[in-house]
Amino acid sequence: MSFEENKALTARLNLLDSSIDKLRVVYEQFFLGLERFEPVQLRKNIQLELRLLKENPPNNTALKFLLARMETKFRTYEQYWNRVLREIEDGVYERQLQRMRRKLRDEGLPESVLDNVRTRGELEAAMARIAELRNQQAAAEGARNDAAAERPAAAEDRKAPPAANTPAAAAAQPSAPGASSDPALRRAYENFVRARLSTGESLEGITPDRFFATLSSQIPKVKQAHGCAEVEIQVVVKDNKATLRFLPR
Repeated sequence: MSFEENKALTARLNLLDSSIDKLRVVYEQFFLGLERFEPVQLRKNIQLELRLLKENPPNNTALKFLLARMETKFRTYEQYWNRVLREIEDGVYERQLQRMRRKLRDEGLPESVLDNVRTRGELEAAMARIAELRNQQAAAEGARNDAAAERPAAAEDRKAPPAANTPAAAAAQPSAPGASSDPALRRAYENFVRARLSTGESLEGITPDRFFATLSSQIPKVKQAHGCAEVEIQVVVKDNKATLRFLPR
């Protein structure tokens, strides 16, 4: 190989090395949520360039060593990226769990429910526990509201003569919201939360009660429109946004 060929190949390897470093930075930005899309095309370009260089390896020992070092570095990065992508897909990436812990802290719920969550199954179990804790919290809040409403009424009863019971008094009592006991709806809620975590969307306002209320209003409409007895609920991610799809069965 001539001097000019070695020089051109050295420049090509240096450009490849810079591209690998750039890809590493872009992936980190993607994992942090600063980039909306995974840098798939840049990664494919580097994979192609490495394959072409391996098919026609340099004769120069120093350049061979440089190429081998770059391939090792790239493969190491790929193992890390693939692992993080799997964790994001399963909803167990550490930064996703940190956002969930902050949300639980804001709601006054124990963060420990997310301790040792490493797999999709463990996350689903934790999400079911969180839904249960939210229901218990809502029921307790409803009970406190009931007690607060009863105290002034009891004091008034002591001051005034007994009055006839009226339906208005019972109607004024707030009822505690309850989550659906339907396993399919609970599973849809957990899948929807996991999908929003994977896209980096906010979970603000995504409570079980609101979610089940939405399903309760939409499912009868789908049944009536399509004349079906059952409706399958799917969670899909499109344009980096989690949405619900109702399929008549």
